Amino acid sequence: MAASGARVNWQDKPLEDAGVLAARGRITAGLGDLLARGVVAGTAAGLVFLVVQMGYGVEFLHQAAVAPLLAMSTVFNNTDVPTATSNDVVVGLVTHLTLSMLFGIAFAALVPLLRLRMPLLFVGGALAGFALYLFNFQVLGRIVFKFFTNPLGPPTGLEIFDHILFGVLLVPFFVGMAQRYRAAT
Repeated sequence: MAASGARVNWQDKPLEDAGVLAARGRITAGLGDLLARGVVAGTAAGLVFLVVQMGYGVEFLHQAAVAPLLAMSTVFNNTDVPTATSNDVVVGLVTHLTLSMLFGIAFAALVPLLRLRMPLLFVGGALAGFALYLFNFQVLGRIVFKFFTNPLGPPTGLEIFDHILFGVLLVPFFVGMAQRYRAAT
């Protein structure tokens, strides 16, 4: 039996203080931590992505601010042309945020494998964002979602920039986790 006041685990062995474990580099992320970081990182990066899309559309393309959301609704609705309805604005937002979370989780799954130093982690984020652009536009856009390769669709340069930005914005949510993985090896 452990001393009075000591915390014990299911095997009746004293648990080490989490701060001690962290200092020794022995804490690694579990599945829950990876999922949570991926969801939060993907949501945050996805919202910045969306604001850049909306601002560019309003300022340079003279579109309504909801145009990117209408474009995203074509993914869920599987249509070649967006429709300007309030329902499709909501569908586009939910689709965009859900995909952002999933892509954030996918990046989270890569972080333990990469174990990169901070500058390389940012390069990894940028490359992940570019790979995401290639997959979304050059693969899925040509096969399934034709609107995204349509000349009237989103501008290619903006899409490449935004996807790279998305990948880079994921990184701050994983810096500490990557450092712990490096320290544990």
